[in-house]
Amino acid sequence: MNANQEHEEGFKGENTGQAAPSTPPSAPAVEALPPHRKMGFGQRIVVALLLTVVLVPPAAGFYSYFSGIPLHLLAGSNEDEESGSSAPPGVSLVSGRPHTLQVPEEVSTALGIRKNQRDEVAIAEAPTRMRPIVLPGSTTLDPTRLARVRARFAPAKVVQIAQVWDHSPKTGQTEFRELRQGDSVSKGDLLGIFYSADVGIKKNDLLDALVQLELDQRILDEAEKHSEAVPTVFLNTYFRAVQGDRNAIGRALNNLKLWDIPQSEIDALHTEAKKISADKNAWFKSPEGRWVKGENQANGGKVDHDKETENPWGRVTLRAPFDGVVVERNVHTDEMVVDNTVNLFQIADVNRLLVIASCPEDELPELEDLRGSERRWTVHTVGVASATGLSGTIDEIGYVIDPNQHTAIIKGYVDNPGKRIRAGQYVTATVNVPPPHDVVEIPTSALVDDGLQSLVFVQPDPALPHFTMRRVQVTQRFDHTVFVRNTPIPKEEQLTAQEADEGLLPKEPLRPGERVLLSGTLELKAALLDLESRPVKQPTDRIAKTRARSRSDLESQRAKKPKTGTG
Repeated sequence: MNANQEHEEGFKGENTGQAAPSTPPSAPAVEALPPHRKMGFGQRIVVALLLTVVLVPPAAGFYSYFSGIPLHLLAGSNEDEESGSSAPPGVSLVSGRPHTLQVPEEVSTALGIRKNQRDEVAIAEAPTRMRPIVLPGSTTLDPTRLARVRARFAPAKVVQIAQVWDHSPKTGQTEFRELRQGDSVSKGDLLGIFYSADVGIKKNDLLDALVQLELDQRILDEAEKHSEAVPTVFLNTYFRAVQGDRNAIGRALNNLKLWDIPQSEIDALHTEAKKISADKNAWFKSPEGRWVKGENQANGGKVDHDKETENPWGRVTLRAPFDGVVVERNVHTDEMVVDNTVNLFQIADVNRLLVIASCPEDELPELEDLRGSERRWTVHTVGVASATGLSGTIDEIGYVIDPNQHTAIIKGYVDNPGKRIRAGQYVTATVNVPPPHDVVEIPTSALVDDGLQSLVFVQPDPALPHFTMRRVQVTQRFDHTVFVRNTPIPKEEQLTAQEADEGLLPKEPLRPGERVLLSGTLELKAALLDLESRPVKQPTDRIAKTRARSRSDLESQRAKKPKTGTG
């Protein structure tokens, strides 16, 4: 092989990446190195993203700092148009008027603010309706129409309770049963029959006085017929005896009447005394007289056992003092009453009930200012028509304030037609008082409540679509209207420190005659808060100049950058 061939062989070896053998074939072969590993396509993308996140923000910050171009100028030109804005298009703030919006006509129509070429507004006016005060309370029995029937004599045995004719749920038939709680009674109806030894003694005293008077009067009359033959002292003695009998009769009658012994039973004593006086042997027909005559009074005797055990003089009847309902019964048959202070029966006239209500102490002055016929209330409870209620009068305003509830007791009466209301029912008593002088009345729909403040939108000029949001102080709420304060509010009550920290508005009065918006208030509030929360924008010409200067600076920096050629 000549020199030229060797040169060509070496050149080919260089082009193919293979080294020409520099050692003779007899030399040992050198071990080959492993090939170099390359990154995949996905790994290169991840590394590029990480480098971008780590290096781009600092680079942009350094560039903005040294070039003087603000970062927001590096963003898109539509940055000022926020996609999440809640303000309707066209609604804008009125310059120089705080919390005031200018609403275009098409937006007013869409929000329902303007209908039929008229704005949906209401005029704040002085209240024309009475202000109701609702008082919780309950009903109770009229104490002036509640009879407590007691035994004024003790001891006494209950031998019978009055019977009434009623339907029996057990047998399904109508039958007699004992009088019980809830039954209606009329004046004079029988309640129960008792036997009392004391009453028997008092009746015997009256009977004895009647018989003795009959006898002494007869002797005196016979002596006066023969006065010429009778000593004067004898006439005077029997005249004195007659007067003593009359005094004994009066004393016995007073005791029986004090115990409410019926007049019919007293009349029966007078009839019995006439019989005894007319027939000297009439007493021997009584059980006592038969016993004196030696007749057998035991069970084996021939005398009627029912008549034998009957004691007409100790028999006492209790009767209803007036028409009413039995609200309490505390006795039963064969019971021995030993305490004359126990209420055996209570009869209540339920045609009228007493209402006891609780009034907060801050409402008392207005109630006390009511005079005469103004002191009336309407009571609502179960069993009464909810629309009308029951009308009644306020008869008493308590002077003592409950220190725990800070309320006073208010008492009054209401009629109970049909006896549908019961004692102890919960009631609400509504008292209408004149409205305050420092408020105006507006519809409830004009008020925007968010739990922290009460807002209205006022239209200062009817000719302009400008609406100002104002915080007001609500003093009373009703179904369809509210009372809003119209007098100046003290500075310490306008806005507290906590309210100021929460960003609330100060309270302002609402004057009579001002126009308040009725529709679209929630939407306008959201738009106003959105517009007022945006940062203050720079004038348009200033922004344009800043952007133009920044672009010229960039172009000048690019021009100054040296260009590198290829050699």
